[in-house]
Order: sequence, then C-alpha cells, then structure tokens
Amino acid sequence: MRQFSLRTITFFLIELSLFVAGGLLSVYSGIYWLGSDSYDLQLFVSHIISFAVFYHFSLFYFDLYDIKTRVPFSVYSLRLVQATGLQCLFLAFFSYFLPRLVFPSPYIYYILLVDFLLIFGWRVFYDWLTRHDRFNELIMIVGNSPVAGKICEGISGRKNSGYQIVGIMGELKEGRNGCDGCKLLSPDYSKLYSIALAENVNRIIVSMGQRRGLFPAAELLRCKMAGIIVMEDVDFYEQLEGKILVDNLRPSWLIFTPGFRKPRQTRMFKRSIGMILAGAALLLAAPVMMLVALAIKIDSPGPVFFVQERLGEDEKSFLLFKFRSMCTDAEKDGPVWATEDDDRVTRVGNFLRKTRLDEIPQLINIFKGDMSFVGPRPERKYFVDQLKKEIPFYDQRFSVKPGVTGWAQVRFPYGASVEDAKEKLQYELYYIKYLSPVFDLLIILETIKVVLFGRGSR
Repeated sequence: MRQFSLRTITFFLIELSLFVAGGLLSVYSGIYWLGSDSYDLQLFVSHIISFAVFYHFSLFYFDLYDIKTRVPFSVYSLRLVQATGLQCLFLAFFSYFLPRLVFPSPYIYYILLVDFLLIFGWRVFYDWLTRHDRFNELIMIVGNSPVAGKICEGISGRKNSGYQIVGIMGELKEGRNGCDGCKLLSPDYSKLYSIALAENVNRIIVSMGQRRGLFPAAELLRCKMAGIIVMEDVDFYEQLEGKILVDNLRPSWLIFTPGFRKPRQTRMFKRSIGMILAGAALLLAAPVMMLVALAIKIDSPGPVFFVQERLGEDEKSFLLFKFRSMCTDAEKDGPVWATEDDDRVTRVGNFLRKTRLDEIPQLINIFKGDMSFVGPRPERKYFVDQLKKEIPFYDQRFSVKPGVTGWAQVRFPYGASVEDAKEKLQYELYYIKYLSPVFDLLIILETIKVVLFGRGSR
C-alpha cells in the first residue's frame, strides 16, 4: 500500500517525537511547580501513549493529516483548536472511567498547553517549509500521452504534492488538456540524459503513447544508472492519486505489476474477524434497529427492510439487506441510477442515508459470508451487464468479496452514472491490488469520519 509516503511517515514521526518531548517537558515542569519528588516512568510511558493515541485520532478526524492539501491559515487553526477540544473530551471520559490510563489533573494542564504550542509551531514551520520549491522532488515527463496531462493536473491541483514538474520531453500537441502550462524541454529524446542532469531531475515519468521506433531506451538506462528514478506513467499516477487509471491500461500491466495478491491468511482473517464483529455489532445495534424500524413504519407505508439481489465475489448472486429508504414504488418504471436529492427517498430514508444507518442490516450479509466489512460495493446485475460493456476491466472488481464500505466509498461520492462507476472502479482496483488488514483498518477509520461528517452519501 502506498498511502504512506516517506514525507508523510517523516511528518508523523517528527510530530510523535514532539508529543513525547512535550510530555517530558510538561511532567518535569509539573514536578518543579507542584513540588513533587518524582513521576513513575512506567506510568509516564502508558500515559503518553494514551495521550498521543487520543490526540492523533483527534487530528485525523479533523483532516489534519491530509498534508497534501493546503488550507487557509484560519481554517487550519480552527481545526487544530477543535481537535484539541475533542482530545479534552477523550481525556475527561477516560479520567472518569479509567483514571490510570491518563495523566493526573495537575499534569494534564501542562501537557495540553505545551503539546498544543509545539504542534501548532511545528505545523506552521512545516507549512512555511513546503512553500519553498527547493524541497519538492523534481520530475521530468517523457512523452505526451493523455496520462501525462492527468499527472500535470494532479500535481498542479495540489499546493503541497511534494512534486514539481520541470518540463516535458517530446512534442506537445496544442490544446492538450493538463499539459498546457508545462515547459517543453526538447522534442529530441537523444538529449534526455543531458537535460535530466542539467535540470537536477530526481524522477523521470515515461508517458509515451506510441513507443515503436521512438522509445529512448539507451538514454533512460543512462538516467537509471545515474541514480534517477524511472517510472511508468500509470505507476506514478497510481502513487499520486491512490487509484489505477483504467483508460488505455494494458492487460500486460495488470499481469506483471506487483500486488493483487490475496493470501489465504488474509482471507481467513477477514472472514473470521467479519463474523465476530458482525455478530457483536448486531447484538449491540439491536435497540437502534428497533427504533429505525419504528421510524420507517411511521414515516411511510411498506416493509421495513429492503431486500435486493446483488452480485458478489465471482459474480455470484446473493440477497442484500438494508433498511428501506425509498418509497415502495421507487422503481415502477425499471432500475435507474440514484441521483442527488432523489425525490424517491423518504424523509426518514434521507436521514438514514446521511448517517449510513440504512446499512446496518448488511451486518447479516457479513455474518453469512456474502460480504466483508471492506470491499467494492455490491452491484445489481442489470447495471453490471451494462458497465462491463462500457468500462474496461470492470469484471475484475468481482475478484474479492463486496463490502459495506470501501476505498471508493471514502474517496469518491455515491456513483450515479457510467463515468462515476468508472471512477470508482479505479479506486476499487487500487484496493484489490494492495489488499491487507492494515488497509482495511485505514478505510474503516476513514468511513467513521465520513459518517460523522455526513460526506459522500446520496
């Protein structure tokens, strides 16, 4: 999984070190000002770990680890204050129920203040640091395929991507989308090596639509031997955007690219954890389900549950369970795509969709083994037959079990067209390529954030 770049990992480790340093400074300051003799080291370790976990969760849920996106300073400061407020709620809760897990009250005031100032100062410094282009990785694009335009758009659309395009080798076609603002270094590929050295390039992205008779193998090999990273455009785009570009994707790339492994241990782990968590969640959610069922019956006539045939792993059909969120005659004229502000959705259904409460009965599907917690969304055969004709590699999404949530769900809004389905497939293929329990955990955490803030529902 490439969700954690070297820059992100370094950022996180520095911030974690500041947390620990702030904790030590706060404790020793507290000892001095409170007149205490010592502070138990073992207790300090457990306290600082719990404090760091709570604070990092708070920062995560206010998008403060989305370091590739630069937001206005006022917004950024407000989010940091909100994250600190959420941290205080966590500390108050655990201070009451598990007091040994958190710092005692005399010290907690010190550590909250010191860590807030350290983190705020560090992030202001990091923001200043990343505004200077000399800290960006210098990239040269070789070729002018449509993927090159998408890469240019992806980098220029982020103010803190960590990359800077020095220019493009090859002939730029007029009006090419995304590449218009990029500098043309030379149309002559024989000068590739000398130009790469002159521009201090760190990475070369090969994006040649037509390679026969044009591919500068010798020049690229010289660059590779000189220590410059050489990548295919599809690989770099995947790393940049967190999705696999299906347009013009060669089957050979899917065959030979690393990943797309599904070890038996991973599949068994997902299945066993899914059964245990789904069973426990059904018991805990029973009171909520009763209230939702009552609200549905009061709001509109019809059944409480919505049962529909969907396609799962290997395109095997199963019955999907959801709370009904639409009127009973929603598809009297046949299947149609969901739309924003869909007038077929009931008042209670609108609330259920925004809070994702309509998905709770899918725990039954997870317990039965039809679905997993994380995976591509299960689709109806009517739409699958249509999409397989229009979207390349669409049938590859059925190589894993469908999920209640997934990488596409947290990165892209609810699909309402063929183009949306293609966009979601690109995220789904990325998920299948890097399938792992750690990736599943990240998606679940992102899903909780989506539910809390009501994003992406339709």
